[in-house]
Amino acid sequence: MAFPASGDVIVSSRPSSSCSSSSSSSSSSSSSFSRHSISSDGTAITAASSSSPPPAPSSFCFGPAIRPSFPTLTSAFYHQASTWPSAVAVRDLTATTPRNVTYRELAGRAQALALRLRALGVEPGQRIPLVVKRGLDMLTGIWAVLSCGAQYVPLDGGVVPDSTIRHVVHQAQGDIVLCLSSTQHRLKALFPDLVPVLIDQCPVSIEAAEDDEMLDLATPEAGCYVIYTSGTTGKPKGVDVTHKNVANLVCLSPGGLGVHPGICVGQVLNISFDMAAWEIFACLCNGGTLVVRGSAWEPTIRQLDVLICTPTILSKYSPEEYSNIKVVATAGEPTCQELADRWASHGTYWNCCGPTETTIVNTMSRHVAGTPVSIGRPTPNNSVYILDEAGEPVSLGEAGVMWAGGHGISRGYVGLEEKTGQSYVPDIFLGDGNRMYCTGDLGCWRPDGSIDILGRCDDQVKVKGFRVELDGVATSLADAPGVSRAAALLIDGDVHGFVVPSGQDPQVIIQHARKLQPYYAVPARIHQFDAFPTTANGKIDKKALREVAIAPVRDQTPETPESCCVTVFDDKASLASSSDSTRADLLQDTLSDPMDSKRLPQPLRGLRHRVLIVYRRLFSLVWILNLIALGLLLFFSPKLEWLAILTAANLVTAVLVRQDMVINLLYSILCSVPVSAPLWLRSRCASIYHLGGVHSGAGVCATAWLLASTARSTVIYGLSGRPAVGDSLASLVVSWLLCLFLCGIVGCAWPSFRKSHHDSFERAHRFLGWSSLALFWARTVLAARDGAGPGTNLGTALLYSPAFWMLAVATISVASSWFWLRRVRVDAVPLSDHAIQLSFDYTVPVNGSFTRISRRPLLEWHSFATIPEPQRPGYSLVVSNAGDWTKACIRNPPSHLWVRGLPTCGVMRIATLFNRVVVVATGSGIGPLMGHIAQPSCPTQLIWSTPSPEKTFGKSMVDTIRRSIPDAIIHDTRIKGRPDLVTMAFNLARDFKAEAVIIISNEKITKKVVYGLETRGIHAYGAIFDS
Repeated sequence: MAFPASGDVIVSSRPSSSCSSSSSSSSSSSSSFSRHSISSDGTAITAASSSSPPPAPSSFCFGPAIRPSFPTLTSAFYHQASTWPSAVAVRDLTATTPRNVTYRELAGRAQALALRLRALGVEPGQRIPLVVKRGLDMLTGIWAVLSCGAQYVPLDGGVVPDSTIRHVVHQAQGDIVLCLSSTQHRLKALFPDLVPVLIDQCPVSIEAAEDDEMLDLATPEAGCYVIYTSGTTGKPKGVDVTHKNVANLVCLSPGGLGVHPGICVGQVLNISFDMAAWEIFACLCNGGTLVVRGSAWEPTIRQLDVLICTPTILSKYSPEEYSNIKVVATAGEPTCQELADRWASHGTYWNCCGPTETTIVNTMSRHVAGTPVSIGRPTPNNSVYILDEAGEPVSLGEAGVMWAGGHGISRGYVGLEEKTGQSYVPDIFLGDGNRMYCTGDLGCWRPDGSIDILGRCDDQVKVKGFRVELDGVATSLADAPGVSRAAALLIDGDVHGFVVPSGQDPQVIIQHARKLQPYYAVPARIHQFDAFPTTANGKIDKKALREVAIAPVRDQTPETPESCCVTVFDDKASLASSSDSTRADLLQDTLSDPMDSKRLPQPLRGLRHRVLIVYRRLFSLVWILNLIALGLLLFFSPKLEWLAILTAANLVTAVLVRQDMVINLLYSILCSVPVSAPLWLRSRCASIYHLGGVHSGAGVCATAWLLASTARSTVIYGLSGRPAVGDSLASLVVSWLLCLFLCGIVGCAWPSFRKSHHDSFERAHRFLGWSSLALFWARTVLAARDGAGPGTNLGTALLYSPAFWMLAVATISVASSWFWLRRVRVDAVPLSDHAIQLSFDYTVPVNGSFTRISRRPLLEWHSFATIPEPQRPGYSLVVSNAGDWTKACIRNPPSHLWVRGLPTCGVMRIATLFNRVVVVATGSGIGPLMGHIAQPSCPTQLIWSTPSPEKTFGKSMVDTIRRSIPDAIIHDTRIKGRPDLVTMAFNLARDFKAEAVIIISNEKITKKVVYGLETRGIHAYGAIFDS
């Protein structure tokens, strides 16, 4: 807001009928304005005026009358395609390998799809929803629809709500919808009978662009696009924009931004944002190269000559670092002096203004560094009127409501004739039948004919009985030393200020605002951010700011005019505007944001999250229970047979906890806790996959008890020359041999040995395990015989031996998986040279389970996660190149394999406990996740880090992921290098509002990610490596 000298400020009153830019207005809506002075005590005094100054010159209201170089966008585009056929039209960075597409190729694609649409019955004037994501196919769809004379309705398939898709498709009143393979699931879920047209499956025909007669049915008055704006209430409104509207901006200067062949323009914005249309058409209608942003912003920004964006987005970049950018145009929200000066000092900076209803922008100002920021003058063939409450033009310097007229005025709101009639009224100043639109912006004329933007009608609030313009307060804050961006909101009767960057002295900011604002408009609280949260369109997310401001803060002391309160937020990602905005191309650039600090200091943090993990706590619990048992035995002076019973009890525990049916039973019980239960309970139940700690603890305790009892018997034998009662020399020999085997099992299972000699561990564990079981039987039978009383035969002694029955249970448990040994048929489908998919039909496993397969069942077994088939009985699994066996399986696909046991629950089974999860995988770790990805039990987001995903695992797998999780972050390490998975997972989990993160990776990465997340308060789970 501009402020006159000597403290005079313009304080505007709210209009009696609301008037807003994109939501609503009435033809009679207006604002009253009075000029006030502020006395030394802060009292507002109305200044008397004996006469009204003359209105501003009418010439200020009108832009120059110039005929656009092309009447329609299609005529401009196909002219460029015929003039510069070999020039690069699109550089698509969304593809795995960036690719360049010439004007001839793009025109050919568009013509081929346009001919197909015509064959399907698309007629001029028809509205065609476009449910897509940023990329070459999106552009093909746009030009194809326009070539048919139809009107496209852009919807970002990654973030648009289902309600908007449903509303748009119904309002389009047709049966043709364009989409991609990765977005068609959005339509199928809402319209099962609809047959969408897949752009990426349309045959490419370059020859179509070489014909003399291009299909181009567009006319100046034909619809170009419909942009749906989200109103404050009710359904979104579709703004109906024509070719004439858009050509008037992009086919003239300055709206064309000087684009010509060889100039690179960024396509970085959300396709549903009307400024994205400015990016696309200003570039391709003038022969430039459109650089389509991928998931990362920085590689795109580095290639641009022209950047169109919001001030919030621009504030993230420095002209010194990105000297390649020659022209910048910002709109969508107010800019600030510092940002405008900085970019104007290094190139051309256009500050622009205009709601969607006036076709992107209708005023533009080429800023000169050091001069006050202005939104400039009306663009060619457009007009701007600043009117008072009586609907009369205001004088110079007087504030009023801005109305727009001219060639940029859109046709109105689709299907809302009454609302259109209220917001679009006859242009009484021209009287030529054209209409004008109430923008809802407050502005005033400068003496040079440019316009100062003063805020909005709907930003007027009442504070302590006075009317205050929040945009004016924000402008004052943005002018404070050290502040680059600012916003202001009214919360609970107080003005709150929000500034970027953090680390500023709040007293300095408050004192600066006090110089420019009356006392009642000075913010009561200052909130500082490293960067503002943004909406999907790149604007400041004021809803997120409000949520932060109303959250509990450390200091709730009431403020006085001499004090202020500051709240500092160091992490913008924690304020993501919506958990639904999780598209890969919107999220990737935020996943490297700083994380929260770790919650516990060392050494408590290491003790809690490294030493005392659940696995070790369960291991320790088994030992504690055994020590309690030992104490009881010592207290009651037990007989030797009790040591044998404790040994057998630990043995049967160790075996049962690894038995398929027992594991599945435990998982089924704990994972059946409803998601409505408290998170603290569900997060603890999810730790069921740590039950290997019970197996290890019981196995070590069994070995310890056996060593103790055998050593005791040996000492007695050595001292007395004869074995203890119930023991014999044969029993001692078997016992020591059994101790040797059990110690061998424990030693081979020691983490360091197991990691470095995994194959040796598997063979030794299998051989020593079965041998130990046989020796346990021999020892039990010998012990029963030696301890049998006179007249008691061996059979009777065994029947009364607890150890015998426990050993029988353990034996049945070990052997049970072999009861289901069978050779089954396999359907092998190669995914690539590095992976193969094996399908089975003999059972249907639960999601999150794994199975064992083998070609030589007596020698080797290999575990793989199952992927239940959604449409037929059975399951599949993915075998990737991770060793000799898997390599042989890929080279020579099997027709039959051996399986044993039941599919057994694994770590992914716990996903059913949560309302929202983030899953993380590296390389072949994607296999165990595929069952959940294909049939998710809850909203899920994915980070998959792997080299060359399509080459390694096949396009079908990547497509499956994209269909289920369109926003999935698939990080190609071959191109992007190794990511910081801790930071990425933390930021994604927070933005997605996930209750848990599950990772499947190697031991090093799993432990690093789980530790990094748990120490920052996020529940994280990863496969256990028995450590």
